[in-house]
Amino acid sequence: MIEPDNDARVLVVIVPQPRDLALAHNAGWYRLPLAHAPPRLAADYLAFYQPASFGAERWQIRHYAAIIRYQIVRRHELLPEEPTHPRANEWYYRIDIGPICDLDRPVPAARLRRITFIATTFGQLRRAIDVTDLFVPPTPPDVWGSGLAGKSIR
Repeated sequence: MIEPDNDARVLVVIVPQPRDLALAHNAGWYRLPLAHAPPRLAADYLAFYQPASFGAERWQIRHYAAIIRYQIVRRHELLPEEPTHPRANEWYYRIDIGPICDLDRPVPAARLRRITFIATTFGQLRRAIDVTDLFVPPTPPDVWGSGLAGKSIR
């Protein structure tokens, strides 16, 4: 696997439950409700923040994956085994990802534990001692751009 560039754009996302991380690993995609998506979704990689539901591995980022493409689909298309879910007809980004990789060292959240999304770079992710180190100052629009980082939507 090619090591990511320090300038590669990373979107840190929350993985609510261990089963969601397993689904991303096994199915090769991550789901993100369109209604809750960050305004700047453009990224090259996803990094996965694990909340309290991960027990001993809680409150940290341990894994990342390259983004392959984005699609917009209804939740019931992603999870057909949950047709009566209250959000079954809501729109979601299906973010197709490459293999899930381990970071050289996890990035813990010593204080900040309520995380939704963090737009950062892979260099920041590598250097971070704590999740709060991932917040980077706003960058010029030509660096982050708008849209989906050249990925297609189907």
